[in-house]
Amino acid sequence: MTAGALTSMVSTSYANYATGALCVERHELAVPKWDADGFRIAVLADMHIDSSTEADHTKSAIRLALAEKPDLIALPGDFAVIGMRPDARLIMDALAPLRDAQCPVIGSLGNHDYDHNGECHVRSTLAQTAVRLLVNETVDVRGVTIAGIDDGIRGDADPSFLKEGQFSRSTLALFHEPDYVPFVPKTVSLQISGHSHGGQICYPGGIRIHATRGSEDYCSGFYPNADVPLYVTRGIGTTGPRWRLFCPPEVSILTIRRA
Repeated sequence: MTAGALTSMVSTSYANYATGALCVERHELAVPKWDADGFRIAVLADMHIDSSTEADHTKSAIRLALAEKPDLIALPGDFAVIGMRPDARLIMDALAPLRDAQCPVIGSLGNHDYDHNGECHVRSTLAQTAVRLLVNETVDVRGVTIAGIDDGIRGDADPSFLKEGQFSRSTLALFHEPDYVPFVPKTVSLQISGHSHGGQICYPGGIRIHATRGSEDYCSGFYPNADVPLYVTRGIGTTGPRWRLFCPPEVSILTIRRA
C-alpha cells in the first residue's frame, strides 16, 4: 500500500510538473512543392483558455515563440473549451503578448471553439486581438500562401477553395484535426494541425493511451508520407484533468526546406 501511494504521489507530481513544463521543439521539415526555403513558423495550438492559470501558461508559450523571431505565428485552433462560454477578457489577456509580434499571426478554428449548437463565440473575441482568423480563406505572407480551413468536426470545413493554380507553390494549410488530411488538395505543401495533444496522458516514451476522434491516425510529429505532408503539434494546453504525463506541452518551431 505504501509503495502504491508513493507511486501515485510521484506520478501526480510528475504530471503536474509536465503540464506546465513548456518544451520548444525545433524541426527542419523538407517538403516538395516549396519555394520559400528557410521560412520559419512558430506553432501554438490547443490553448484551451478557461482559467487565469491557462491564460498565464499561454502567455509564457507566446513569449517563447516571439523569442524565436519566426516569419509567421500559426494558431491552428482550440482557443476555448467546449461546454463553457468563452471568457472574452481572459482570452484577450492571454493573447495580449502577440501584439508585440514582428510577424503576422494567423489562426484557424478548432472543435472546442464551437458549442454544441454549432455556434462560435470565439470569432468576435479574436477580432479584438492581434490574431487574423482565416475560415476557409487564404492570405499571403512573404510569398507563402497561408490557408485557414474551418474545423472538421464542428465547423464547416471546405478545402475546395484551394484550387490548383490560384495560389503560391508554397502553401500552408492550418487544419485543426490531422485526420482530415486526405481531404486536403494535393496542391498544399504542408498541413499543420493540433487537436491530439500528443495523447496528453501517455505511457513512457510518449505512447498514447487514448486516441481522440480526428487524431486516431496521426498523433504527433512530422508525417512526410501522409496524403499531404503533415506536422502535428502536441499543443500547449489540456482538456479534462489539467494533467500531462510523458507528453509535455509543445511550442513548435518549424523551418521549412525545399525537398
